[in-house]
Amino acid sequence: MAHPDELAALDLYPVWTTAQDLEGAFDPFSFEQRMAAYRMMIDNTNADGRFGADNRYNPLWGLMFQHQWQFRTDRLGTGTRRDGWIDPDSPWGYGNYTLNVIPWLAAGAAGVVPALPVADPPTRSRFRYVTGGVVPEELAPAVTDWRAYFSLVSGSDLTDPEPARLALWKAHKTCLDVVVDVLADVDTESWPDLEVTFLRGWCRMVDYLWAAAWPTDFAFMTAHGLDVLPESLLTTREDLGALPPKARGNVVNVLRLATTPKWRYNLNLLLWKRIMRTREARDRVLPLLDAVFNPRPDNAAERRAMLGYLLRR
Repeated sequence: MAHPDELAALDLYPVWTTAQDLEGAFDPFSFEQRMAAYRMMIDNTNADGRFGADNRYNPLWGLMFQHQWQFRTDRLGTGTRRDGWIDPDSPWGYGNYTLNVIPWLAAGAAGVVPALPVADPPTRSRFRYVTGGVVPEELAPAVTDWRAYFSLVSGSDLTDPEPARLALWKAHKTCLDVVVDVLADVDTESWPDLEVTFLRGWCRMVDYLWAAAWPTDFAFMTAHGLDVLPESLLTTREDLGALPPKARGNVVNVLRLATTPKWRYNLNLLLWKRIMRTREARDRVLPLLDAVFNPRPDNAAERRAMLGYLLRR
């Protein structure tokens, strides 16, 4: 695990220390059990300290931090903080399901965690989940990609962390591509329109992170990823004004992404992927991404650098 003093200062600490390891079965509609699944995947992929003696460089930390944010901000259901149960109709809960249960099944197939049965959803839902042990066909490719990730991190010394990040993001994107398609087809009327728009935009923002093999280890997340998202549901445009400046700026960018025409979004992403072809550019992802979404006079040099990466053969 990460250094105890650093972890103890975070709201992730209580569930990290109290969630019981999964035995017998895995109920993915329990917040605590989803977090227990993350903890087991994080712990069990650090054989011989390959992600550091305290596991701080494990790229699975990002998923656990993201799920804690969803819990803290009522994005998993209005009663989740009270009773710990995730609403099967929560769009965010479904998105996390694909990034929790699907990796878990793949980790089980790779021998990283126990191959436990996964409980069916407790009620009917607008979303398709693993039912009767059968993975929905649209999520089967994601199981394959996540198994490739767990096979890689189980059999490599990982002196270079980037191959693991690239494999993780490939699997991550396979999951979220399904989520994007599903959100386009299901009725989300019971959730605020602005919040659903934010979720759609966030899926698009994650495409930028995928192309850059964005670090998601404990050290990077605690330094750069814990104060960038809204701490409440977005119900009206007035909610934006109440956000701290950093989070507000990010939310505005995400909402803008959500409403960008698909052809323009695809073109912009294609250009960003070309910029991110080289390790040199990926190592500069923080200032380059800021220059893309927040162009200012003081980051003009980064925009010129992006042009250089874009034109480089």
